[in-house]
Amino acid sequence: MWIYRLGLTKAKEYALTGKPVSGREAADIGLINRAVPFSELEDTVQRFAEQLASIPVSQLQAMKLVVNQAYENMGLASTQTLGCILDGLMRNTAEGKQFTDIAKEKGVNAVITARDAPLVTTAWRRSTNSQIQTT
Repeated sequence: MWIYRLGLTKAKEYALTGKPVSGREAADIGLINRAVPFSELEDTVQRFAEQLASIPVSQLQAMKLVVNQAYENMGLASTQTLGCILDGLMRNTAEGKQFTDIAKEKGVNAVITARDAPLVTTAWRRSTNSQIQTT
C-alpha cells in the first residue's frame, strides 16, 4: 500500500531493500500524517479529534467517500487482495521458509542482520540451497 503514499520509486526502494523507517522519517516522506514526541501525543490527538468533531458529520462522510472512491478507482482493493495472496505465497517459498527457520532458531535480529550484511549476495536471495551465515 506504500505505493499510494510514496509513489513508485520510493515504494520500490523500501520494499526491495527492507530499509527500516523511523516515525520521523515516515512523516517526512508522507507515509504517515505526522510524528510527534510521546509527551505531545495525547494533546495532538485531542486537538485533531476536536477539529474533526467540529465538521458536520454529513460533510465528513461525503469527503471520506470521495477520497476512498478515488483510491478504489486507482485499484486499491485489487492491490490489497494481490498483496495478501503474494504474501502467503512468498512465505512458503524455499527462501521464505529459510528466513523463518533462521529467525525462529537465532532470532529476527540475527536473520535481518545477516540478510542486510554486505557479504550477503544477491545470489543467496535467488538460491534455495544456500544458508545465511549468522554469528
